[in-house]
Formats: sequence, C-alpha cells, structure tokens
Amino acid sequence: MKGTDATQQFALRKDAARNRGRIMDAARALVNDRKPLQLNAVAQAADVGVGTVYRHFPTPEALTEALAADQFTVLIGKAAAAPPTQQGLRNFLKAALTVYLRDDAFAAAITDPNPVTTDSQHLRDRLQDGLRDLLARTAAADAMHPALTVADVMLLLCGVGFAIRHAPDRDDPGLPDRYLSALLDGVLTRRDGLRGTCAQM
Repeated sequence: MKGTDATQQFALRKDAARNRGRIMDAARALVNDRKPLQLNAVAQAADVGVGTVYRHFPTPEALTEALAADQFTVLIGKAAAAPPTQQGLRNFLKAALTVYLRDDAFAAAITDPNPVTTDSQHLRDRLQDGLRDLLARTAAADAMHPALTVADVMLLLCGVGFAIRHAPDRDDPGLPDRYLSALLDGVLTRRDGLRGTCAQM
C-alpha cells in the first residue's frame, strides 16, 4: 500500500508540474501578443480547467510575477558577472532596459510597488543588491548622485523604458543608447575625472 501511495503522489506531482508548465507557456504567449493576462483566457489557451490555473496562480499578478522570475534571475547573474568599470555598469543597465522593453511581464513585476509573492520581492531585492554591488565595484560608486538610492536608479531606468515605449521614434535602434546616456549623465555627478565619461560610453 505504501508503495502504491508513493507512486500515486509522484504521479500527482508530475501532473501538477506538467499543468504548471502548460499554464506558463500559454501565459507567456499571451504576454508576447500583448494580450491581457486573464486567468480564464490562460486556462483556455493551456487547455486546462480554470480551477487548475487558480490552484497554481490565485491572481493574474501572481502569474505575471512567475513569468518575470526567469528574467530577474538572468539579470542578477549579469550584475554579478559585470566587470568593475563604467562600461560594465552601462552594459548591465542596457541589458535591464532591453528586458524591460521586450518583456511586459518583467516590466509589470519590477514596477509594481507591492509584489504579491515573497519570491518576487526576494528577486527584486537580489537585483537591487546586485546593482548596489556593481556600483561599489566601479568608479561610479563615488560619483553617484548623493540623493539617489539604488531603488531610485532602477525606477529611473524603468522610466526610460516607459519613455522609449511611447516615443514617436521608438523603433529607432539608437534611441535606448541616447536615453541611457541621458540617464547616466543625471545619475552620476560627473565629479573629478568623470566629467563627460557617461556620454562617451
């Protein structure tokens, strides 16, 4: 009996994992098509019952945060691997900006002031810690505008992403670099030998 119970439990876990994967795939497809992430629509696209979706993700926000988790993890890794130079800082911020522009789930998760899951809050904290560490490892640490926190920088980066999304020439491939240079010129105080370095990056 114990062996049978264990087999049944394993089968249930495997089935639940398979359903979760189908739900995530369906939700990602909807996000990529810029369609509202409604749980009923996700259930239909995943070919599972609505109750199954709700058991995994009680709200659209929880599902959105789950979709964004992979991108948070990738950016946390990029922050840790970035070289301790201002070019390394710029490259990381450009990578984060690119994700914001391309991934609506990540954009929603990183700007939501009240994450609905502890996992999402933990990932946001780790991303901010990664940026803080990157700043500490570069010359930018001593040049950062004293009134700005790392959280402020992340929000300003999201603001740049929002501006690009709504710019008349948003398809211009040079637009992210121009806006990012403008952001860095404001974030860094450009003291001592740093004057003009951001615009040249």
